Amino acid sequence: MSFFRAIAITAAITIPTLSAADPVKMSTSGICHCPGGSYYARTKNYRPYPSIQACLEAGGRHPKKGQGACELASSTPAFSRRTANALIVSAGRISYDRDLFGGWADDNGDCQNTRHELLAELSTGPIRYSGDGCRVERGRWNDPYSGQIHLDAGALDIDHLVPLAYAWAHGADTWVEEKRHRFANDPVNLFAVEASANRQKGASGPLEWLPEDARFHCQYLVRFTRVSESYGLTFSQQEADDIYGLVQEKCGS
Repeated sequence: MSFFRAIAITAAITIPTLSAADPVKMSTSGICHCPGGSYYARTKNYRPYPSIQACLEAGGRHPKKGQGACELASSTPAFSRRTANALIVSAGRISYDRDLFGGWADDNGDCQNTRHELLAELSTGPIRYSGDGCRVERGRWNDPYSGQIHLDAGALDIDHLVPLAYAWAHGADTWVEEKRHRFANDPVNLFAVEASANRQKGASGPLEWLPEDARFHCQYLVRFTRVSESYGLTFSQQEADDIYGLVQEKCGS
């Protein structure tokens, strides 16, 4: 936790800023709020985009009637999502591609990749494998995000606590290939969780999304800061300050 306090005091701003115009704000509910809208100032947790086109192409929705008309917020080129695994994560940066982090690894060559080795390790009950022994199909998992118990491996995703796209926007775009692959397969950065929760979270950081089970918030945040420190992720001063404040709120001073 001292890591984020130190960042709040000394960190250089490394994430490119948008133009001087106010950005379009995508709220946690996926609505694109434009400057002048009645909910614009109230939207505190959001992802900034340089234009309404950028927000919509990133998966956002038009605001409801009465929430302000969306017009071009800046002349910065819009973001785009060409495929589910390739998108621009911030204006002016190299585009993020999931493939740059590689797939699940099988370092010991036993045919079980990171996903299935993690499922086997985290299961609190007997495990049933596929016929070839390469995939975990059944077990007993405690989902830390929801607090629910799952028995079917097919209902679970392996979530990156610090999402890959989030890491890319916080310094991973400068990493060598080996470090990106290691980050993507690091069990310290992985949870077995209900697939719907993982997809709801997307590439959000803790300021935009926290697990449904409030009892897990402190542990989630502490682990987030440890992973971020371990890999040397960089944050703007405001972002670091906000994360530090959230840790204080959820874990106590």
